Amino acid sequence: MKKILFLALTSMAFAAKTVTSSVPTLDTDGCYAISTAEELFGFADIVNASETHDECGKLMNDIAVNEFVGKGGILSVKGNSVLWTPIKLFSGVFDGQNHTISGLMNETQDSSDIGLFAELRGNLSDSNAPEKKAVVKNLRLVQTYFWGGEGCVGGIAGKAESAEILNSRSSNFGTINSQKITGGLIGCASDVKISESSNHAYVSTSSRDTVNSASGGLVGFNSGSLSIVNSYNSGSVRGNVVGGFVGSSVGKLNIVNAINLYAVSGTFESTPIRILGKYNEAETYVDNCFYYGDHEHEANSFAALADEDNLKNGVIAMLLRGYNKDGVDGSVWGQHIGASGLELSGKMLVEYHIDMYDFDSLVVKTPALVDDCYQIGSTEELYGFAVIANMYSYKKVPVCGKLTKDIVVNKDILKNDTLNGDRFGRIRWYPIKDFNGSFDGAGHTISGLFFENDFPGTAAAELHMGLFGSVKGTDSLREVKIENLGIEDSYLMSDNVAGAFVALVDANHKGTLSIKNCHSSSYVGSLTSGGLVGKLNGGNLVIEQSYATGRVDGTFSGGLIGNAYANFKIVNSYSVASLQNGNGGVLISGVGYNSKGHVINSYGLDFGAKKMSREVLPLIGQVDDGSSVEYVNAFSDKTLGAESFSDGTVAVQLHYYNADGINGDVWGQNVGTDLYPVYSKTVPDSTGKTSFVVSRAASPVNVRSAGRMVEISGMQAGEGYALMDMQGRLLQRGFASGSVVALRVMQPGRYLIRVAGQTKAVTIR
Repeated sequence: MKKILFLALTSMAFAAKTVTSSVPTLDTDGCYAISTAEELFGFADIVNASETHDECGKLMNDIAVNEFVGKGGILSVKGNSVLWTPIKLFSGVFDGQNHTISGLMNETQDSSDIGLFAELRGNLSDSNAPEKKAVVKNLRLVQTYFWGGEGCVGGIAGKAESAEILNSRSSNFGTINSQKITGGLIGCASDVKISESSNHAYVSTSSRDTVNSASGGLVGFNSGSLSIVNSYNSGSVRGNVVGGFVGSSVGKLNIVNAINLYAVSGTFESTPIRILGKYNEAETYVDNCFYYGDHEHEANSFAALADEDNLKNGVIAMLLRGYNKDGVDGSVWGQHIGASGLELSGKMLVEYHIDMYDFDSLVVKTPALVDDCYQIGSTEELYGFAVIANMYSYKKVPVCGKLTKDIVVNKDILKNDTLNGDRFGRIRWYPIKDFNGSFDGAGHTISGLFFENDFPGTAAAELHMGLFGSVKGTDSLREVKIENLGIEDSYLMSDNVAGAFVALVDANHKGTLSIKNCHSSSYVGSLTSGGLVGKLNGGNLVIEQSYATGRVDGTFSGGLIGNAYANFKIVNSYSVASLQNGNGGVLISGVGYNSKGHVINSYGLDFGAKKMSREVLPLIGQVDDGSSVEYVNAFSDKTLGAESFSDGTVAVQLHYYNADGINGDVWGQNVGTDLYPVYSKTVPDSTGKTSFVVSRAASPVNVRSAGRMVEISGMQAGEGYALMDMQGRLLQRGFASGSVVALRVMQPGRYLIRVAGQTKAVTIR
C-alpha cells in the first residue's frame, strides 16, 4: 500500500465555522489513529490523495464536527456549520472502535454521492473479481444531516460495492435525504454485507418518481448482491418507494434475523410501511424477520408481526437470539426488559431502580430442558422461562415449567399486608401472557414478585398482573395446569386486572384451567382482583385444594376469584384473605354472563369486615340473572358464627365429606392453635380439645324421619354430624356417643343431614 509521505494542511469551511485538518499519527498496526475532528478531516485528505484509497483508520475518541445539526429533520445550525466533504473513495478498513462521529453535515443539490464516504469499494484484481472488501465497523454516527440531490445518499456511504458494514449505526436525531436514492446506512449497494448494524435516522426522498427513486431504512437501492443479517431499522422512512430494510432491489437479496421497528406510514400515500419496497421475488430470501405494528399486513407476508407487548417483554429479542442457522448466530441480540427496546448487546437483562437515579440489572437465563420441561431453579431462570413461555404466539408449542428450588425475586416485599417501603430496589415482574402449558411448583414457592402501577393510566400500569398475566388455551381437550405452588410475600398491583396466579382467563380460552394444591399469601390490587385469579372470561376453571391469605384490594375483589363470567368449580378450597372492598364476596366478587358455578366442601372467612367496620360478605357477591351457583357443604361467617370455624365444627364437616369422587379428608384443625380449618388430617374429638385422625368402618349410615324427629343410625362413637337447611346454613351439630343419634326439628320442611362424609336430604312434615 502506497502511503502519502507529505501532505499539505488545508482548511475546510462552511459559513462562519472552520476546521483546520491535522495529520493523525500511525499506530503500531499501521492504522491512522483519529482523535479529533481536525484529524478526521486530515484522514479524509490522506485517503483522497492516495492512489490505492485503502488506508486504515481508527477512532480513538468520540468526535464532534458540529453540535445539534439535524433534529427532527430540521437543520438547526445551518448558518454556523462546518461542511463535511465526503471521503471520495475508500477501499480500506475504518474501525470506529464503538466511538461516535456527531454532526456530519452536507447539503447539495447536484448529483454527488453523499455519506461519511461518498463511495466504498473493495479493491479489484485484474480479473475484475473482488480481492478484499472495504470495511466499516464499530462506528456510531450521531446527529448527521445529509441533504442530497440526484446522487446516492447514505449515512455511512452514498455508494458501496464489495463492502461490509459491521456493528455500525446511523444515527440518533439524524436526517438523511435526497431527491432520488436514500438509505440509512448505504444509498446504493452492490455486493454488500451488513451485519449487526442499525439505522435510527429520518430517511426520505423528495421525488415522487416510482421508477427511479427509493428510500430504505438500511439501504436505498440494491443492484447486485445484498446480505443483511442481525440488523434493524428504527428510523422513519418516507418517500414514494419505501422499505424498512431496503427501498428497491433488482438484484439478489438475503435478509436474515432482522426487524423493522418503525410502523408509521411510510409513503406519500400514507400506506403502511413494508420491510421491502420493490424487490425481485425470485432473488429474495427472508428468514426470521419481524416488523412492528398493531396488526398483520399483507405487504409483510414473509415477516412476522411484532406487537408492542412482545417487544417489551423480551419475546422478540429471544426469538432473534435463538436463531442459529447457516452461519448466522443470533446471540448478538439482547434487551433490557422493561427499560429499553431491542439492542445488539448480546445480553438479556431485567433493569430496575436501585434508587432515584441508579440502576442495576438481572441477567435473564434460559433454564435447562429435561423431559420437555424447563427446570427453574433461580430468579434469572424464572425470567428466562417467562420469555420462553411468551413465545407461544410465534412457536405455537405449549411449554412446561417446573421449579427445582424456592425462588426469591425480592426480599421483604410486604409489611402488614402492603408494600414495605417504596418501589426502589425492587426487580419488577413482567407477567407471562396467554399461557397454554403447565407449571408445576413441585411444592416450592415463589416469593417477592413485584409490580406497582406507579404511572397510572399508562400501558404498563394496565398490564394484566399476576405470575401469569393471561391464560389462553387453544385446545378444548387440553388442560392448562398450575399446581403445587405457593406465591408468597408478593406485591402485584395494576390498573385493570390482577390475580396472584392468573390475572385474566381470556374470553377465547378453550378447555379447562386447573389450579391445584396452590396458595397465595400476597397483596393483590386492581380494579378487578382475586387472591388466585383476577377475572374468568372463558373456558372452565377448577380450583382444588388451594387457598388465599394476605390482602386483596379492588372495586371487584374476591378471595379466590375477582369476577367469573364462565363456568367454575371450587373444591376443598378456602380464603381468609383480607378484602378491603365491601361490595364483593369472600370467594368471588360476582358471577355473570350465564355462568354456572359449584362451590364444594369449601369455606371463606371475611377477616376484612372487622378491620373495615362493615358487614360480613357472603361467599359470593352478586350473581346475575341467568347465572347460578350450587353450594355443597360450603361455609362462611356470613351464615355461621366465627366460633364455628375456630372450635373445629366446620373442620369436622369438611373432613368427613365424601361424595361424587370428592374426599374431604385433606381437612383438619388443631383447635386452640389453628384459627380456622386447614389442610391437615387431624380433627377435634367430642371434647373439642384433642386432635386425632378419625377412621370409621365401612358400615352404612342411615337417616330417616318420624314426625318432627330425625334418626341417624349406624354411627360410630365420636363421629360428627350436622343438621343444615337447604342453603347449607348450620342449625345443629354434635358428636355421636353411640351408634344412634336422634334430633328434634321444630319446623317442617326439607333439611340436610351431614354425616360420615355424606350429605343426605330429609323431609320433616
